[in-house]
Amino acid sequence: MNVERVLIPTDLSDEANAALESADLFIENFDCTVDLMHVIPLSKYLGDSFDKLGIPLSIDKDVYPKLIENQRKELSAFANKHIKKKEKRGEYIVTIDRKPSDSILSQIEKGKYDLVMMSAKGGHYSDFFHGSATDKIIRRSKTPVLTLSKKMKAEKVNKILVPCDFSDHSLAAIPMAFDIARKFGASLEILNVIELYAADVHGIEPVSIGVDNSAVYGGLKSRLKKFFGKYEDHDFSIEDGEGEFEDVLVHKENGTTSSVNFKTVILKSVAAHHEIIDYANDNADLVVMSTHGRTGLSRMLLGSTTEQVIQHLEKPQITIKPELKK
Repeated sequence: MNVERVLIPTDLSDEANAALESADLFIENFDCTVDLMHVIPLSKYLGDSFDKLGIPLSIDKDVYPKLIENQRKELSAFANKHIKKKEKRGEYIVTIDRKPSDSILSQIEKGKYDLVMMSAKGGHYSDFFHGSATDKIIRRSKTPVLTLSKKMKAEKVNKILVPCDFSDHSLAAIPMAFDIARKFGASLEILNVIELYAADVHGIEPVSIGVDNSAVYGGLKSRLKKFFGKYEDHDFSIEDGEGEFEDVLVHKENGTTSSVNFKTVILKSVAAHHEIIDYANDNADLVVMSTHGRTGLSRMLLGSTTEQVIQHLEKPQITIKPELKK
């Protein structure tokens, strides 16, 4: 994961500081430059109201430029407060749009960012976070999106969790998790949740289905090896570990070899997202997951499952939308 440019959208509220407060952590580990962005969500009806009242002001010529100038100054003040290295403070971007997500997605594509960092909560008046805007950015952004509700600290990133469902798209999150684990000196866990479908419609407890964890582990490990064999640009390999369900992920690049230990965790649940949320909140410091699953409508990693995990996970999470090329 090569992180050179980071975009942090913010609504300039105190609640939205988590991403800004975490910027230095990524600057220190990746030596990246951070751009800040604010979208003024003015409705077109504001201009209509001014016209009807006969106020001798032009929205385009008088009001908008002043608003943009003021917000850019506020972004600069936020950056000065939270980003220590002046040379790593990038652009201060202010736009006006009825749909904040559209402006942000446009800037992500135009700016060719490597990571987008967003606080999970904004001001009480803002519909920007944990709502339709954030969902659209996560679903449509080709750039990985990190959402967090608290400031991240390097010493607290000790275990990174990757939920997988055997699909190539879910496995594509592992290389990114590997790079972050290596940067932070963290361990890696791959979580596979087996959904049980024997629940009675009248509320009777679900019947336990026998699952051979060793067989599931073997299948996932074999699938992971095939994945790295198919997508050779990743240049990863798997080596056997010492403990049960433990292995080593090895990466070769420019003649240099690096490795990270990882463990496979297999759980059973009636609903995958409940198990992912509970396990991650109790055991992980960061979750890296794909927004695509087994078929594009996977119960495990797309649609309601991913949305539920994003909405209820208390830990920082990076979501990616991989474009796999053989």
